[in-house]
Amino acid sequence: MTDEELVRRLQAGDPVAFETLYEQYQNLIVRTAALITGSRQEGEDLAQECFLRCWQQIGTLRDPTRLKSWLLTILTRSAWRADQKRKREMPVEELWEGETGESSLDAVLRREDERQLYRAIRALPDKQRTIIVLYYFNDLSVREIARITGRLEGTVKSRLFSARRALRSALGDEYETGQEVPDL
Repeated sequence: MTDEELVRRLQAGDPVAFETLYEQYQNLIVRTAALITGSRQEGEDLAQECFLRCWQQIGTLRDPTRLKSWLLTILTRSAWRADQKRKREMPVEELWEGETGESSLDAVLRREDERQLYRAIRALPDKQRTIIVLYYFNDLSVREIARITGRLEGTVKSRLFSARRALRSALGDEYETGQEVPDL
C-alpha cells in the first residue's frame, strides 16, 4: 500500500490502515528517536507518542506523499523536547544487537570505536545531533531534513558542516579533514 492510500484510509478513520502504518514505520521511528535521545527505551516511548499524535493529527496532513517526513517532523520535535529534559550518556550497547563473525579483539576494538563515535555525537548540540542522525543514519537528503526540521537548506548544510567539524575534533587524528563520518 502506498503512503497516499495509507493517508487517505487513515484520514477516513481506518484502524487497519493505522496498523499498517505502524508496522511500516516503527523501526525507523524507534531507531531515529533512540539515536537522538540516547536511549532505546526513551526512543520506544517517543515512537508511541509519535504514532499517537499521528492518529490524532492525520487530518492536518495535506500532502499524503510527505507522510514519512511528517512523521519524522513530529518525532524530532518531541525528541528535542524530551532530550532537553534528560541529558545522559548514550547506552551504545542497547543500540547494537547481535554480532557478525569477527574475532573477539576485532569486536572489542569496533565497539570501542562505536562508543567514541556515539560519545562524540551525544556531545553535539541537539540540533546538530539531529541533523547527523537524519543524514547518516536515515540517509535523508539535505532537502528532506530541511523540510522535517522546518529550517532552510543552508541552515541544515551549515549545521551538518559544524557537526562534522566538531566530530573530527572530538575523535582526534583518526579522521582526517576530508573523511566523512564512518557508517556503522
